[in-house]
Amino acid sequence: ENVPLQTLVHSAPALSAEPGFWVGAPNAIKGPTEVVFRRQSGNHLLIVGQNEEAILSIFAVALAALPRQRPGASGRFILFDSNPGGSTERDYIERLCTASSGIEIARGAGMPSILNDLAAELKQRQESEQPEQAPSIFLLIQGLHKFSKLRYEDDFSFSSDDSDASPSSQLNKLICEGAGVGIHVIVSCDIYNNVNRYVSKKAFSEFGMRIVFQMSANDSASLIDNPKASTLGMHRAIFFNEQEGHLETFRPYALPEVEWLG
Repeated sequence: ENVPLQTLVHSAPALSAEPGFWVGAPNAIKGPTEVVFRRQSGNHLLIVGQNEEAILSIFAVALAALPRQRPGASGRFILFDSNPGGSTERDYIERLCTASSGIEIARGAGMPSILNDLAAELKQRQESEQPEQAPSIFLLIQGLHKFSKLRYEDDFSFSSDDSDASPSSQLNKLICEGAGVGIHVIVSCDIYNNVNRYVSKKAFSEFGMRIVFQMSANDSASLIDNPKASTLGMHRAIFFNEQEGHLETFRPYALPEVEWLG
């Protein structure tokens, strides 16, 4: 039913002014629910919930759609994959990333060096006179709560040399300062308590776009300033855009076939 997505995945890649992707079908009479990334503060996406298949589907559409809007040297795409070896989820992700060329997958020991690289890139862009010309970078972290090294510790571990900082501090700095220079972060986490454990308060405020699944009224209010997520069923989610003050209930897509997305 999503004609724009069908057109995108079955057409030649082309540069888009504002890259984005679709996360589900609307409850109201309107177009599909869409997330759009602009080069300004707050343009990161946080997904909170325990519906793992629906969240995997959101990541799958993102990994299929975004590279087609930032082809070749105009974009870099990195996935921190938390799926265990031998699982159907890891197999799915690997087949998807093979079909959508140019996606880097990192796990465990590979993550610190990538975060070092991104921290250096952030610093270079902040010192550049024309950061708007730098390629878009998307860092996707599936299951933040499964990466113990990324758990934020308020230990003043930021240093003048970002290469000496901990991976968690580097990630939080990327979230706090990256969106304005074209470094966007998409993160999923299982529950609100873990969001608090892994993300600093300042970094949390930079997730101007949030998707929530069914949860307690208190957690819902903390995440989207509204208890509405407590009334969601199994097959519904809410997209919250803080900058626009907008709440939208939608139906997340079922997991698409890799062959269709590729």
